[in-house]
Amino acid sequence: MGPYFIAKALSEILLIGVYTAVFGSIVYPLVRLQKGRFKTFLGLLTLQSIASEAIGLLIGSVSSSSDVALALFPPVLMLNIVFDGRNVSEENTPAILKWVHKVGLIRWGFTGLSLNEFDGLVFSSSGPFRGPVAKTGQEALARFGLDGKLLEDVIGAQAKIIAGCWLMSFVGLTLTGQKFAVMKVPSAE
Repeated sequence: MGPYFIAKALSEILLIGVYTAVFGSIVYPLVRLQKGRFKTFLGLLTLQSIASEAIGLLIGSVSSSSDVALALFPPVLMLNIVFDGRNVSEENTPAILKWVHKVGLIRWGFTGLSLNEFDGLVFSSSGPFRGPVAKTGQEALARFGLDGKLLEDVIGAQAKIIAGCWLMSFVGLTLTGQKFAVMKVPSAE
C-alpha cells in the first residue's frame, strides 16, 4: 500500500502544478491583479489545489465505493462553505464544529489570496460613495477580519491540511483493506 500511495500522491503534484499554472496565467491578467505578485499568486493557487486533491484522496480512501465517495463530498464541501469565517464566525460556531475553521479549504484559500492582493494597496476615495470607504488594502483586510494574518500562517495551515489528509488517506486505505487484482504470469498455451 505504501509505494502505491506515495506514487499516487506525488505523481499528481506535477499535473496539478501545470493545470494551476495555466489557469492562473489566464486569470491573473484578466482580473487585473497587482503586478509583481504573480509568483505568490501561483504558489498559493497551487497549494490550494494540492490541499483540495488531498481532501478528495481522503474521501476516496475511506469510502467503500465511488458512490459513497460522491455522497460524502457535498457535506464536506458545505461544511467548508458554511464555516469559512464569513458566513458563521468562529465565535458563533458550535463547540463540536470548532475544528472546521482550522481545516477549511475555502477559508485558507480566500485568506491567502486576499493577503496577497490587498497588502500594500491604496484605493481612490474620491467620488460619490455611499457608506464607509476603505482607503487602504489593510483597511479592507481588517473589514474581512484578516488584519494581523500572515501568508506564512496560510502556507502552514495548508501544509498541515495536506499532510493530515495524506496521513489519514494512507491509514484509511490500510484499514479498509482494499484488494486489488493479482497479476499472474500468462500460461504458455
